[in-house]
Amino acid sequence: MGEKQLREKYGGKLAKAINRAIRAELPDGNAALDKLTTLSGPASQAMDFAHGTKAIPAVQAFEKQKRLVAGLEAQIRNKWGIAPALPEKSAAKSRPRPRVKPGMRSAAKSGVKPGAKAGKKPGATRPQGSTDRPTARPR
Repeated sequence: MGEKQLREKYGGKLAKAINRAIRAELPDGNAALDKLTTLSGPASQAMDFAHGTKAIPAVQAFEKQKRLVAGLEAQIRNKWGIAPALPEKSAAKSRPRPRVKPGMRSAAKSGVKPGAKAGKKPGATRPQGSTDRPTARPR
């Protein structure tokens, strides 16, 4: 038995097939997944207002239920001979790369100041009193 057989029997991608197997093959699996679904809404809303604090009871209950469901998933994976799931990357550990604007990467390598126009001296400015807009039309 393996991933292919599990997906053939329960349909869908692997995660969905595992959830369907938990509901069908494990005692109280259906109740555990339903409870996780019920707890996910309040925990999500609590996290929106708490800015990442995990000391909120709704979040703690959700995390506890999530660990219970992860154990059920491990049982299904073991029963069907599927490799354990890879651990999820923590948002705190992985930071997104800073966005580099187009054309800035080559400027940084060449030593030119970002935003400087080609052919202009770094300290050059407009003469005092000049404007970039056209003058008013005479009447």
